[in-house]
Amino acid sequence: MRSSRVPLACGIAVLLVTGCTGDPEPPEPQDGNEQPSSPPTEFRGQVPPGLDGEILRHLHGEDADVHPVLDDGGVRISPVEDAFLISSDGEDQHLLHDAATGEALWEGEAGFNGFASDSDGDPVLLMADTDDVPFVLDPEGEKVWSAGDADEVYLDGRIVDHPDEWSAEEPGGAFTVSDTDGDELWSYDFEPAEEESEEDAEDSDEGSGDEDGGASEDEDTEPPLGVPVAAWDDTVLLSDGDSSLQAHTLEPEEAGEELWSVTGRDEELDLPDTAAGAVPQILGKYDLPGNEDAEETDEDDGTDEDEDGAEDGDEDTPDEGLLLLRWAQPEAPSVLSAHDPDTGETRWTLQEPGTNPAAEPFATAGATGSLYDEETGTLLLQQASGGASFIAVDLAEGEERWGLEDDDTAISPAFAHDGHVYGDQRGGDTDSSQLVLDAVTMDVVDDELSARVEAVTESGHAILVQDRQRFVHGPPPGEDTDEEEASGSPEDD
Repeated sequence: MRSSRVPLACGIAVLLVTGCTGDPEPPEPQDGNEQPSSPPTEFRGQVPPGLDGEILRHLHGEDADVHPVLDDGGVRISPVEDAFLISSDGEDQHLLHDAATGEALWEGEAGFNGFASDSDGDPVLLMADTDDVPFVLDPEGEKVWSAGDADEVYLDGRIVDHPDEWSAEEPGGAFTVSDTDGDELWSYDFEPAEEESEEDAEDSDEGSGDEDGGASEDEDTEPPLGVPVAAWDDTVLLSDGDSSLQAHTLEPEEAGEELWSVTGRDEELDLPDTAAGAVPQILGKYDLPGNEDAEETDEDDGTDEDEDGAEDGDEDTPDEGLLLLRWAQPEAPSVLSAHDPDTGETRWTLQEPGTNPAAEPFATAGATGSLYDEETGTLLLQQASGGASFIAVDLAEGEERWGLEDDDTAISPAFAHDGHVYGDQRGGDTDSSQLVLDAVTMDVVDDELSARVEAVTESGHAILVQDRQRFVHGPPPGEDTDEEEASGSPEDD
């Protein structure tokens, strides 16, 4: 484990931001009688590092030919897979805008409640209509679900019907898990375990087991279930509100069968006593880099077994993903634990440098302000306090790549893309400026950009802000298809 600092003149701390930047600064008239000049339509200078393609179009001005929402006084732009979500600051007006073509995929007046994922891990948008009825859109603007009952909650591609007037203080009752078409997958009753007094605990210890050393009746009692807090594929994760998480299958013939469980008291975690009883925070389920290449190799070439029965290439084949948990403890550093999503096996544990807040019971997955770079498998995690204000974790190895330890200036990472971190640098009397950092080493790649990168999609399309204008940069529409069609032509090559 090592900690490296950004090679700038001053020390650095990191403050996370979850919003997107607003409109470019409006032009100032040269005198009281003249109108502001029109925004430029030609991009000048070099494109920031980490981006491939060309300037495709601009978004402001009379000849921009774009949706009227971009003429509002301010907009927020967020990437959603291969599209941009453009939202008006003044009203709940939203436009889902194809990044490559500029086509409007969906538009309407609705409340925006954030981002989530479906059962395959692809992003979706959580919306609410004018009557506050929740609905969900996929990245292509298709409505994949709309609530029919006030107790229905969308959870990672599954629908959870909570008991009437459910609350974290009274979490028990009948739960139903369904798919987005309304077909029931599993239903069960959750009865939270009653808190045991110290006297009852002592009596229980004294009376545990029988004279022959057999198990007591309490040991045969099945543990309580819990409240759904995460889901993926055909698996739902339940929390008992204490220190236990249980994974159950949603397969039709085996719905409700427990797959695995994890608790802070598991010996393999080796957590301090003050953390062993803590509610685990689910930071997320992450895919590790290289999985697609490994799957293609297995399908095309197959694998050979050696004399011991092991398959060739096992050491180089990456795991499909991991579930990351955080165990907080009072006045001491928290601990991360990574688990196999299929078996619950602990992959690694890592003590963080900072003391982080304890998780609320039954909180769903997610870490506010965290950033994940899929290219390098680097997760950036903010620390509430301690020896570093921010750390980058190598999820494959369970090691800290770097940590920021000084606080003379500040960097606000906005997003990560293709091995780079884009963030704002603030300090002293100078204006804010963006810089690009290497996600693995945190070395400065470029801190004198000709344009600000506002957002980048998974397809590599970016919004560049320069001199009051927004430009869309990236691969032209259909570029991948054209390359595949021309790959067999020597003349085209």
